[in-house]
Amino acid sequence: MQNFTKNIDVKFSKVSEITENENIWKVNNCFAKNVILSTGAFPQILQEPYLKIRPVWGERLDISSNSILKESFHKDISISQTVQGKIRIGATHFRNILERTADEVERENLILEAKNMVNLESVKILKIYSGVRSASFDYFPIFGKMVDSNKTIAKLPQIINGRKYPNSEYHYYKNLHIFSGLGGYGFSIAPYLANLFSENIEIPNSVKPHRFFSRWVKKVKNER
Repeated sequence: MQNFTKNIDVKFSKVSEITENENIWKVNNCFAKNVILSTGAFPQILQEPYLKIRPVWGERLDISSNSILKESFHKDISISQTVQGKIRIGATHFRNILERTADEVERENLILEAKNMVNLESVKILKIYSGVRSASFDYFPIFGKMVDSNKTIAKLPQIINGRKYPNSEYHYYKNLHIFSGLGGYGFSIAPYLANLFSENIEIPNSVKPHRFFSRWVKKVKNER
């Protein structure tokens, strides 16, 4: 954590809403020109009907073993290579659950599944991690500018009748991004996308939030 926050001013506070005035966002008593929403699986601070993020609860293990793994493996679960005598195994998947009691059976199943994938001898559990991660409904991350659905429909009223518009014509919140829905791939995909963003390199359309708006707005007419 200290390495991630080096040279960054970090403040912790509970935020229930954010407001924008003259291109400046107010977050509690803080003011910022740019905001990235990274609330994970927990309720979004800024509600948009096209953005649905579901929680996935899981457990992960640090183990020791007489077996030395020189590669990482991924199938239904992930198994790391041996690093400083530790192998990481995880994680279980319980969809649409924000909190769950740790389960010894699930830990045993994780180890059994890992043994079915690789040769692991003399396994000993060193540490147990549990928590909830966010997942999108199409299994791709959600990263990029957020579409303001009400203002986009007001600007392009025929969009609810099925007329197609390029996403460049949608109305977006100014200086507001979202970074969520990474599922079980946060440690592998998050640094890559963050680097694209920091280097001002175009983010792939496959992860931008506007894809959900384009699907959702086709159904709006029947709901109005």
